[in-house]
Amino acid sequence: MDFEGRVSRLRPKLDEHGLDALLVTNLTNVRYLTGFSGTNGQMLVTGSQATFLSDPRYRARAADLVRGAEIAIYPARLTDVLVPMLREAGIKRLGVEAKTMTIADRDDLEERLGDVELAGTTGLIEDPRRVKEASEIALIKEAVALGDRFLRLLERLTPGVSERQVALEIEVTMRGWGADEVSFPPIVGSGPLSAHIHHTPGDRELQKGDLVLLDFGCRWQGYCSDSPAPSCSALRTTNRQRCTTLSWRRSEPASRRWARARGDRRSTPERELSSTRPVAVLSSATGLATVSGWTSTRLPGFTRISEDTLAAGDVVTVEPGVYLQGSGGVRIEDCVLVTAQGPRCWGPRRKTL
Repeated sequence: MDFEGRVSRLRPKLDEHGLDALLVTNLTNVRYLTGFSGTNGQMLVTGSQATFLSDPRYRARAADLVRGAEIAIYPARLTDVLVPMLREAGIKRLGVEAKTMTIADRDDLEERLGDVELAGTTGLIEDPRRVKEASEIALIKEAVALGDRFLRLLERLTPGVSERQVALEIEVTMRGWGADEVSFPPIVGSGPLSAHIHHTPGDRELQKGDLVLLDFGCRWQGYCSDSPAPSCSALRTTNRQRCTTLSWRRSEPASRRWARARGDRRSTPERELSSTRPVAVLSSATGLATVSGWTSTRLPGFTRISEDTLAAGDVVTVEPGVYLQGSGGVRIEDCVLVTAQGPRCWGPRRKTL
């Protein structure tokens, strides 16, 4: 990972925003810039220096993990070391991450810093984080492959097993295969509950003929995957089968069309899915996209109101789905690397029931 390069590319943005320095408090951004993973860490970036800050619990961990930055340990409060550092560097205007720092924390920091002006910032680190480096792409592919392995266990979905039990097995299995953790709480929706797009697994037991919606992912060395899979123990020719067929037909063509790096605005897959109308009782058809990486949801977003544009190096998921309230639902997902030459799809091998 090119941590020093990331910090170097951040510094010109300080000048663009009229900042003498930036205090990074978002732990994901701290990890992106330094390699540190833990529950408490900040980073101060000035025009000539980068310093990682944390409490004594992380002295040894920081020494092992932090790259491209000096390390400062504060005994109790961040401001114990931050105030002297700002004064020594002559910092008058300090940028803070507006989406991370609470109003209470900002008020407290402003009071302790005295005459240092605080300026809220957004996207200074998140925007460049979108475009993945080669080493990041390799880790995301490994995370996707690890998630895809769980599809081998679909035969364990048998009548009498509860949604909650399936969700637990997903998490235990992922960790057993070496994942850091699940990238988000597994979604397991069975029967009519599979129409709940983000269902919370409950005590409902799987029944013969249920359509089961599985949506899960894992975190591998900090990078996330997202791998939904449709399954059914005894499929009958009903609207459930028709909505599954529609979702599958739309998944790969959509990935190929919507994942080209041409800088133009992306239309939502939902619009095209809805326009086909092969299901008479179609109540909701969505094609949502998220970005894989440090978090399971990030820019760019594919929504009706999004003005984001794709760029080479984005890793997105394309998720066409159909949900029939009271009957069931399904979605099929591809993880896609955007390139100037076209998309590279890392979707699951199995896309049929």
